[in-house]
Amino acid sequence: MEKIINYMAESLLSINPTASVLEATHTMHDNKIHSLLVEESGEYIGIITNTDISKKVVSEDLDPEKIQVADVMNFPLTKLESQESMEKAAQVMRDHGTHHLVVTEHGQMLGILSITDYHNYLVKKHPR
Repeated sequence: MEKIINYMAESLLSINPTASVLEATHTMHDNKIHSLLVEESGEYIGIITNTDISKKVVSEDLDPEKIQVADVMNFPLTKLESQESMEKAAQVMRDHGTHHLVVTEHGQMLGILSITDYHNYLVKKHPR
């Protein structure tokens, strides 16, 4: 059984909910990532992803400089323990309609598992 901890990204970059979506976009681009945790008063309260920005800002022709992260972020966070299987991760993503899971260990956040990480797991599991 392959575990989530072996495929997750350990980067826990975050942004304030009052930051602009444009700032979030720049941060994601600069760090070559597709999501940011949203942090307020030292706690992670949500997540913003490229998909959120595309569907909720760009497709609605809204100004990313004027829209705050809090207006488009997803919450609450979908979490899964690091020792769970990759199959369980896929099931939870499917059940919650999300492409990103927060990975925890004994309640402490360790990283993020994305749909891309799951794809990489499948490629490794079923090489051509």
